Amino acid sequence: MTSVLALAAARDWSVILGFIFGGCCSNAWATEVATSQNPNAGSLMTLAQFLIVSLMGLPSQLCFVPSDSKTKETIPFTFRSILRQPTRILSVRFKPRAIPISRWIIQVVLFLLTSLLNNAVFKFDIPMYIHIIFRSAGLVTNLLLGYFFAGKRYTSIQIVSVLIVTLGVFMTTFSTRPRRVDAASLAKGEDNSNIDYMIGIAILTGALVLSSAMGLAQDQAYAEYGRGHWREGLFYLHFLALPMFAPLWPDVQEQVRIANASPIINATAFFGTSKTEIGIPVFWIPLVLNIITQLVCVSGVHRLTARVSSLTVTLVLAVRKAVSLVLSVMLIGKSGGNAWLWGGSFFVLAGTILYTLDGTKPPQREPSQVSASRKQE
Repeated sequence: MTSVLALAAARDWSVILGFIFGGCCSNAWATEVATSQNPNAGSLMTLAQFLIVSLMGLPSQLCFVPSDSKTKETIPFTFRSILRQPTRILSVRFKPRAIPISRWIIQVVLFLLTSLLNNAVFKFDIPMYIHIIFRSAGLVTNLLLGYFFAGKRYTSIQIVSVLIVTLGVFMTTFSTRPRRVDAASLAKGEDNSNIDYMIGIAILTGALVLSSAMGLAQDQAYAEYGRGHWREGLFYLHFLALPMFAPLWPDVQEQVRIANASPIINATAFFGTSKTEIGIPVFWIPLVLNIITQLVCVSGVHRLTARVSSLTVTLVLAVRKAVSLVLSVMLIGKSGGNAWLWGGSFFVLAGTILYTLDGTKPPQREPSQVSASRKQE
């Protein structure tokens, strides 16, 4: 019996880690390929990701309302029930939420803005590995927002860890700064790379602050209503954001037009056959891969969140981002990086691990609490 349980646990963990390291690392690669072909496709990618996650999560948030009005219990939704009895579609409703929808709205706005900014930054020539490093620096903004707005207090080791992460972010940002151009070219307006780079860094910083604010709002909601509602959160964070894309629709249409105008390739060539030719614009291939891998990545992260503490999640994701960084620089970028990049990456990873390990220690009681407990004994 013990061996069966161990085998089941090993299988579950293999799926979770496979989803995280396979899905998230592949997503970073697909994003980099897609944005290299069309750096302005941020809104299109974000909308596609939100739409697919919403559609995949919708069945878990639906239920059947019993025909007997006296019965308050709902019946779980299944497509098989609809196929067997099509008229049951009239009794489909959203199942009762564990967390009020008012608590989701602010998170939805913050999540949408964060996603849009993270995808829009590629038009400013920010390398993917800088993108990865900045998203690994959430400890910095988490600490600042937690201290000033949530009344949280941190240990000396945690503060030092955040300072180490901050140093690492500065080093990696410095490692890819654009080279200086001569004054004559700058005066003619022939080079705006420094301005674009600084705008991109500012956008990443803004996205980081918004992401930490969303995490703070999530912590407050889960602390009040419980942490076992990740499926509900995953669905409503994406679903409620869909109407907010309305102002961006002209931009999305333009991006679709540009995608359709990309070079045509024969899709059947991937399957080793040339008898039938199916031509598709090449940009749609990395875009579809981006959407699929995003779904796998998100699923793995939320599965992990439901099983272990947030500190363990932070540690696993830090290692995952380190793997993505190596793949981005060595395989996709086909370069060895430089001392500033690898040194900064080391500081970010080391600071994150140090912060996580310190958080696993039991909190120390105040002297007054210790003396009071001794008196009770």
